[in-house]
This record gives sequence, structure tokens and C-alpha cells, in this order.
Amino acid sequence: MKCLYSRLAWNNIRKNARFFFPRIGTEAGLTACLYIMLTLAMDSRMHRIKGGNYIPTFMWMGVVILGLLSAVLMLYINRFLMKQRKREFGVYNVLGMERRHVGRVLFFENFISSLLSVTGGLFAGMIFYKLCSLLICRLLQTDVVAGFYYVTPLTVIPTAGLFLGLDFFIFLLNRISIALMKPVELLQSSSAGEREPKIKWIMLILGMAAIGNGYYLTITTESPLNALVFFFLAVLLIIAGTYFLFVAGSIFVLKMLRKNEKFYYRPKNMPAVGGLLYRMKQNAVGLASIAILATGVLVMISTTVTLYAGYEKVLAKNYPQHLYLQAGFSRDDGAISSLLPSELEGIVRSAAVKNGAAIKDVEYHDYLWVSYYLSDNRLYSPKEMDSSTIIDDSSDVGNYLFITEQTYRNLTKETLGLSEGEIAVCSIYNPAGLKDITGTLTVHGQTYRIKSNIYHYPISASYLASVFSCYGVVVPDEKALSEIYNGQKKANGEYASDYTRRIAVTFADLGEAEAVGDVIGKDIRDSLYNLADGAVVHYNLDTRWNAKELMLGMFGTLLFLGLLLGAVCLFATTLIIYYKQISEGYEDRTRFQIMEKIGMSRQEVKKTIGRQVLLVFFLPLAVAGLHMAAVFPILTRMMKILMLFSVKLFVLCTLITFAVFALVYVLIYLGTSKTYYHIVR
Repeated sequence: MKCLYSRLAWNNIRKNARFFFPRIGTEAGLTACLYIMLTLAMDSRMHRIKGGNYIPTFMWMGVVILGLLSAVLMLYINRFLMKQRKREFGVYNVLGMERRHVGRVLFFENFISSLLSVTGGLFAGMIFYKLCSLLICRLLQTDVVAGFYYVTPLTVIPTAGLFLGLDFFIFLLNRISIALMKPVELLQSSSAGEREPKIKWIMLILGMAAIGNGYYLTITTESPLNALVFFFLAVLLIIAGTYFLFVAGSIFVLKMLRKNEKFYYRPKNMPAVGGLLYRMKQNAVGLASIAILATGVLVMISTTVTLYAGYEKVLAKNYPQHLYLQAGFSRDDGAISSLLPSELEGIVRSAAVKNGAAIKDVEYHDYLWVSYYLSDNRLYSPKEMDSSTIIDDSSDVGNYLFITEQTYRNLTKETLGLSEGEIAVCSIYNPAGLKDITGTLTVHGQTYRIKSNIYHYPISASYLASVFSCYGVVVPDEKALSEIYNGQKKANGEYASDYTRRIAVTFADLGEAEAVGDVIGKDIRDSLYNLADGAVVHYNLDTRWNAKELMLGMFGTLLFLGLLLGAVCLFATTLIIYYKQISEGYEDRTRFQIMEKIGMSRQEVKKTIGRQVLLVFFLPLAVAGLHMAAVFPILTRMMKILMLFSVKLFVLCTLITFAVFALVYVLIYLGTSKTYYHIVR
């Protein structure tokens, strides 16, 4: 008996290949992508390459996103398949098969397709994993990881388990659905028509409000740090508004078009508008999904390509010199005595000569760092605090680095235009999350107006960032810096800070220095510890080649993840369009056959089909472009934190991404419209 059910199931899959094979291919592709991401997240060999420390974090993020997307997409495909096949199950029921027998056929169909999908996906993932690892090594500009396979139960079992579990859940849903329906309902379900939808005014108003508020947040949010918070809220509002407006707004527009007699009562307009109106509730959800997926493709690819393409300019801007060093020693009293710039220069020159790297130039930089208690936009030294000091949840203990605008300009080639009594502030690190300080800032009785918040500070503060916050402050001139220096000297006495001095080294040949950069760094550290003579060493060594490694690791991994998820979203878009065209074709076949019988020529029918398909499937592309334009301002501000300085580059990458996506979308449209016409004809 089981052989009968399995044969029926296999025959059903073969006869409905147009429905089943895209579903099997989709699940196999999703399985392969998930396997690749999970393997990259767990492959310790990839983590040891230069810049590979970002791979596990971003890949785990990708696993979560892809898992959710897979669940949504597989449920959508199943909804389509069940609608098309319920009539078939009804025939089985009428011919004498009980619901439990139909359920067994359904089980074997699900089992066969699931087995083909998961095994095929795992096999493809194992093959393409090496290609993906080569791509990541190429993006990170590092040596290729040796070896081909990386197969472990820790990657195979979770990947297979997720999709097998999802398939079993879908089977249970289908089994319950069939069990609750009567044979007559099964026979009529695929041909059940949609009533003329009414305008859902509440949904229309909510959709307009959601879209309006989402766009408002994306356009008006000025602070890049606030943008990180409001972006996700804006995304949720835009997604909800998109679905609401496609469902309610499209019906409103179509009814307005129908009331326009000059437009509606034409042979080329009436069938398209009328047909869409009667089925728009079903169409709207799919079209909104296409618009959201298309927007996701545009956002992911344009941002990651921009960051990766611009990393060299970011390096050149933030590291005009090639090596920066500051160091000092502390003993039992805790006070840090800084090494003189001439001593630091001697250490670096010795390491450079030893490794054959010629030095072109050396500069000396001075800055001041002081620990303060921030409360109510006032900075307090420990001795300045008394019972009247306000302590609340916004209070913050942190380190503050002060430089003059002249130093900032020399290091970044940017001018802030600070006047007397003005400062610029940068939130470098905060264990509770980055936040801007706005308005004014009072230091030792002197109140400064915060002219602007900046999002990159040219003095590295990684050695100060631990459990305390760290902020960078740019003051207008030496006079202002001296006032702060003297103020903290007076307040802290023997525990006051002195100016910290560092050297900035430019090598004659950056490539030559980069090739031996790790050895130079080791020799510098060894020299510092040899000079310490038992004291605690405090140093910060910041090099352009280490920054390059970090940027390539972050931006390269993000680009790979963006390309992979973008491809998945594009594939999902294609699949939704494909199934929608098939669904629309079967629903429209009878209606258009009637049109031919009442006098419309085949050419007129074809034009009507083309007009309807054009109206339906190019609307999501236009909406995706509109969404991308709306979120562009907030994306630009967010990317400032990732050191994006060239907005022109972002605009160019976005336009190219949209152009390529639109071309692919047109090709998808041309291919699926032929399928639609063949079904209708």
C-alpha cells in the first residue's frame, strides 16, 4: 500500500513539474546558502586569516536573517501550491480515497521533494563553499585557505534539521487544511473567485500614516547615532505601510480609475483595471512582498559595495601618516610618565632600520586626555564633585581627549570652523551604547557651545576604552586647550594630566613597510618592555596596515554577506513573480477565452495581457526606487559611523545597483510574461 502512495506521489510531482521543480530548486538553493553561511561562521581556518575576526559575527547574523526569510518564502510557495492542487485532492476524495489516504499521498510528496531539496542543497553547499571561501579571501586581500572541504555534523545537521522541520510543519498545516474541508469545497477552492473588494479606509489611513512617519524619520534624523536606533523603526513602519497601501491604496486608485469614464471605457483599459480590481487583495500582498524584497536588495548591495569600494579613500583620509605611537610607564604611585617624542622616534627608527623600511618623515603631535564625570552636560573632576552635584541615569564616567582644530585639520584635512567658545565632540566609545552630547558642555566653569558632533576622531583611543566611556573634543585654539589644561591642573593637583605626545611616521615606501609591518610592531613593543625595567607599560601603536586589515575584514565580510543575501532576495523576488504569473494565468484563462469568443482578436487579448502584467509587475520596482530614495539620507548618516566620507560614491553605487537590478527585473518580467501568455492562450 505504501508503494501505491509513493508512486502516486512521484507521478504527481512529475506531472506538476511546473509547480514542484521551482519549489525543490528554491529550497535546495536556500539550504546551500544557509550551509555556506553556517560553515563560514564555524570554520576556524577562516577566522585565523587577516581580517577574519569579523566573519563569525556577520555570518551568524546572516544565518538568522536567511532562516527567517526561508520560512516566509517556503510558506508562500506552499500557499500557492495548495491553492492550485486542492481541486485535485477533491477529485481523489470523490473517487473514493478518504482524507487519510490523501494525507498519505501528500506526505510522500512532501517527503520526496524535501529529500531532493535538502540533499541537493547540502551537496551544492559543500561544492560552492570552497568558491565562497576563495571569494572572501579575495575580498579580504589575504592568502587563500588551504583545503577544499570543511564538513562537520555541526553544520550539516542544523542545516538539514531546519529545512526538514520546516517541511514537516508545512505538511501538518496542509494535512489539517485538507481534513477540515469537504470534498465539494476542495473541488471549488481553486476556482473560487474574489468578491469585489471594498476600500478599507482604516487600513488606507494607517498605511499612509506608517509610510509618512517612516519617511519622516529617514529624512529628518540628523545624528548618525540616532540613525542607528530610528532606522529599524523606520524600516518596520515602511514595511507595514507598504503592505497596507498595496492592499487598500491600490483598490482606492483602481476604483478612482474606474470612475474616470474616459480612461476606463476603452478596450485596452477595461479588462486590465477590472481584472485587477476583483483580485487585488491577493495580488497586493505578493506585490508588496516583491517591493520589500527589491528594496532589501538595493539597500544591502549598494551600501556594502560603497563601503568596500571606498575603503582606500577612508584609509588615506584617516591615516595621512603610516604609523602612530605614544607610550609611557607607571610604577606603584599609578602616575604615568610619558616618553619624550625623541625617545619614541629612536625606537621606531631602530625597528625600521632593522627590518629594511626607510622612514621619510616624522611629526610630533600633542593632545590632552583627562578623566571626568559627566552630569547635566557638565564635566566634573573628582575634587569638584560635592553634595550638590546632580547624579542621574544620564551621568557618565569617561575619558576625554582634547586637541585643537589646527591639529584636527592637519590630521584630517577638514575644517570645522570653530569660533571662540565653540567645540566639536565625538563619541568614540561607550559601553552602554554610543550617544551624542548636544547643546553645551561646561568644563571648569567655562561653558562651550557644541557646534557639531563628528563621527571620527583622528587620535586613536583604543587603549583608553574599557569600562569607561571615551569622547574626543576639538577646541578652537591653543588658548582654549591651555584653559582646560590649567583648570584640571588646579582641580586635580598632583593627579592632574600632562600633555600626551605621540609621533606620526611616514615611510618612504608604504608597501615595503606594510610587508614587514608585523615585525616592526613586535620590535617596537619589545623595545618598550626592555626600557620599562619592571614598570607597567602603557602604549598605543596605530598603523595604517592594521587599520587596512580591520577595514577589509569588516567591509569585505559585509560585502560578501550583502551579495549573498541580495542574491537570495533577488531569487525570492523572481520566484514570487513566477508563481504569481502562473496563478494569474490559470485564473485569467477562462476570462480571456470568453473575450476572444465575444469578438476580441488574439492580438487585442495579448495587448490586454501585456498591459495588465505591466501595470502589476512594474509597480513594485517603482515603489522600491521610491523607498530607496527615502531611506538614502538615513543610510548616509549611519554610514558616517563606518567612516563613509564620499556621498558621491554612495550615490553612484546606488544608481548603478538600481540600474542593474532594474535590468534583471525587466528580464524576469519578459520571461514570466511569456509564461503567463502561454497559459492564458
